[in-house]
Parts: sequence; structure tokens; C-alpha cells
Amino acid sequence: MQHIKSNYKILQNKDLIIEYHEGILELNPYKTFKVKIFDDPLYTNSLNYIVNFKNVNFKMTPDDIEEYCNYLKQIPKILGKKKIAFITRTPNQIVPATIYKMKQNELGNQTVDIFSTYESALNWLQSDITPNELDLVFNELKK
Repeated sequence: MQHIKSNYKILQNKDLIIEYHEGILELNPYKTFKVKIFDDPLYTNSLNYIVNFKNVNFKMTPDDIEEYCNYLKQIPKILGKKKIAFITRTPNQIVPATIYKMKQNELGNQTVDIFSTYESALNWLQSDITPNELDLVFNELKK
């Protein structure tokens, strides 16, 4: 598996940020990627997220995840009410996502949950984007 390839798309009309990741996910490259999102002119702190980790091999320890949460706490402009849906497929993906979910209580008004299907994640987010539309966005982000 190669180093991380990460892309995102902000759908303001859907109140949604869609992230796609592929490869080996480590702390510092992920932080750099997130800064790109936070600096995007379309970014607001109330947008919900759907994050596709299905093609990721996490190389993060629980300490790395705690460091990441502490890092996020230092960026006030991102702390808003939102939902974050992680889409995963393997135990290697579920464990870090679960640790993050447990730590997220320290980050204000965000709620995190973990899903294995697009449909269940979109239902939880109460998004009007369809699973087929989401799949088209992920295919675009893979390029």
C-alpha cells in the first residue's frame, strides 16, 4: 500500500464535506491535509463530514490520535456543531476510528459515528445526497 492519497470536496448546498483517503495514513500527513480543508474559502465549522477510510491502512497509535485531538482543540475556527461519519471496512480502520470517536467529546459539539455502508452513513447524517451520488463523488476524488 502506498503513501496516503487524500482528496476532499465541499458541497455547500448539501452542508457536507466529503473526504476520500487511500494508502497508509499517518498523523502528520493527515494534519497537513486537514489544514487544506480548514483554509478552503468554502469551509465553515458547521458542515457535516463523510470520511471514506475503506482503502486506508492506519499507521496511528492511540497516542497519535490523542495528539490529533489536542491539535484540533487549538484551532477554534473548526469547533462547531457537526456530525462526522466514518466509512470503514476492516478492524484496522475501525479501531482508530473508535478511539477518535471516544476522544471527540473533548472537541465541542461534534458527534462521530462509524459505518460500513454509504446508505447508513447518509441516513445518520440526514443528508439528501444519494448513495449513488456519493459514489460518483468518491470516484471523482480517487483520480
